[in-house]
Amino acid sequence: MPSSRMPRVAYYAHHHGTGHLRHAANIARLGAVELLVTGTAPAGGSPQLPGGARFAPLPPDVGPDGPFAPGPGEFLHYAPAGSALQSRFSRLHRLWEEFAPDVVVVDVSVEVAAFARLAGYPVIHRRMHGERTDPAHRLAYDSVHRLIAYFPETIEDPAHLRAYGSKSTYLGMLAPDTAPSAGLVPVRPRTVAVQTSLGGTGVALEDLLAAARQTPDWQWDVMGHTAGAPGEVPANVSLLGVVADPGPRLAGADVVVTSAGHNAVAAAAAARRPALLIPEPRPFREQAVFASSLAAAGAAAAAGFASVADWPSLLEELRGSDPQLLARTLLVSPDEFRDRFLAAVDSAVTGGERDNAVPGGNVSTVH
Repeated sequence: MPSSRMPRVAYYAHHHGTGHLRHAANIARLGAVELLVTGTAPAGGSPQLPGGARFAPLPPDVGPDGPFAPGPGEFLHYAPAGSALQSRFSRLHRLWEEFAPDVVVVDVSVEVAAFARLAGYPVIHRRMHGERTDPAHRLAYDSVHRLIAYFPETIEDPAHLRAYGSKSTYLGMLAPDTAPSAGLVPVRPRTVAVQTSLGGTGVALEDLLAAARQTPDWQWDVMGHTAGAPGEVPANVSLLGVVADPGPRLAGADVVVTSAGHNAVAAAAAARRPALLIPEPRPFREQAVFASSLAAAGAAAAAGFASVADWPSLLEELRGSDPQLLARTLLVSPDEFRDRFLAAVDSAVTGGERDNAVPGGNVSTVH
């Protein structure tokens, strides 16, 4: 990679939820790489990325027979034979050929990581929380040149560190670029800001309303998706739906109750308010593992809505806790994040160059 120019990074963003594109936008904001982002265009059309980064949409990978559901133990997660996937990978390869990336970052797809590796590119795959020891994840983790995680090493699974720690870079977490500065938003006493994920159906509304009925002297402001018909909503509950910028409401709440999706947790950390994490069901128990790792580190409380027997006592306990815990555990400065990302890119590129230089060379794998 010539030192006279910025690294050229091709970033594959998975289409489930909004988080993968947000991570790509965070990389674009660093102003440290030339960036091409590929993926399925979201419902609102191709996103506008900062810093001159370009988004190139791919054909959908769902064929006429609907989604492909692999059985347990499959070495790939999603690879239906047929024209849909053929068109998608053909387009993806053409885009890479035209862009000539120094490295491909995959967030996330075992199949794209394997395809990029076989196509001859240095590959970085995103490491996510969850139970990811299945054959498909092991294929990706073993074959790529580098793993990156958008969280700190202190909350990583020790088993993953033993197996892949030498090829993993922990970038930490960036606060949302719209997050209000700490202390500038006045806190409204006895207000709960509830934030659910946007990548699923959200929390069960029945459980949420039951919690609100237990705490009539608390105001519950609910942002995001909820599952189930509202029925009779208590007077102390406001169902706000999807909010473009939840930051001010989170920062102004006495207590934050949030899903354990990555970007929801980042927003809660940036709000610097006491937080309760409510993991929502996800493949590989992604949110449940993330929430439990943060709770074990003492960064936040974690529970399920239905499992809390005494909401009044829990909210009082939370409002008296240190509001900075989650931020201190997770958040890093943009400069730290940039330096770590560039180090991961350099490691992947030089590792790929070594593979090319040695006949029959393999990616070293830690067992």
